[in-house]
Amino acid sequence: MTPELDHRDKILERFTATADVFAESVRTMRVEESDRLVELATAGLALDSESLAVDVACGPGTFTRPFASRVRRAVGVDLTPAMIEKARAEAARAGITNIEFIRGDIYALPFADGVASIVACGYAFYHTQEPARALAEMARVLRPSGRVAIVDIIAAEGSGGTIQNKIERVRDPSHTSAHTVSQFRGLIHDAGLRLPSEEARPHWYDFDLWMRNAGSAPGDATYVQVRRMMEEIMPHDTSGLNPRYSEKTGILEFLHTVLLLVAEKPE
Repeated sequence: MTPELDHRDKILERFTATADVFAESVRTMRVEESDRLVELATAGLALDSESLAVDVACGPGTFTRPFASRVRRAVGVDLTPAMIEKARAEAARAGITNIEFIRGDIYALPFADGVASIVACGYAFYHTQEPARALAEMARVLRPSGRVAIVDIIAAEGSGGTIQNKIERVRDPSHTSAHTVSQFRGLIHDAGLRLPSEEARPHWYDFDLWMRNAGSAPGDATYVQVRRMMEEIMPHDTSGLNPRYSEKTGILEFLHTVLLLVAEKPE
């Protein structure tokens, strides 16, 4: 088995097993981010009667649904059939009719060149083994003057980022590497895109919920190991995760810095 196929299997295993809890969690947790990304991606963008938004690695359609209100047609693409089912159910529950969800690969999107006004991707680049290849494929299906819209966690520069990614991989074997801000800028530049908008936001997470979303409960070996790793970095944290016990609830919580990027394809 090739490394790429092996990694695809890890993604399928992780998101098939956690489809229910993941969809339930992000239904409310990422509403503000999805609305903000849509706002940034569509600001001043000319959208005609044939406009198409493609949401890559769409999961349960968290970002696809708000884009549907701004374009003629929105299509979510995901590798995991269980996530496609969740996305369809969420869209039906919301009564959205100009939306569809299909199975597809981030490295081989089932669209012709230059057909999309917007290509979005939320929380998926740290699951890719070849991020430059993924972004190039997103740019391929984008029309001239169209926009790529990305939301993703970012890693600290240097050794701090190494620590963060080590913890993330123990929690979730499908995690490859969270990127730094400079790495994202480099990816955008190398893809031939222009970067008009970049916005970083802090997002505090309940540790137990974060582990639950990856299919791990208190007492599990993975849960115990990741919690220990978080607690060990508390005194002198350089990872940017800033783990702490909440003063209000006493629960373990930590910080993800989330980057919202909008890049434009030259005419």
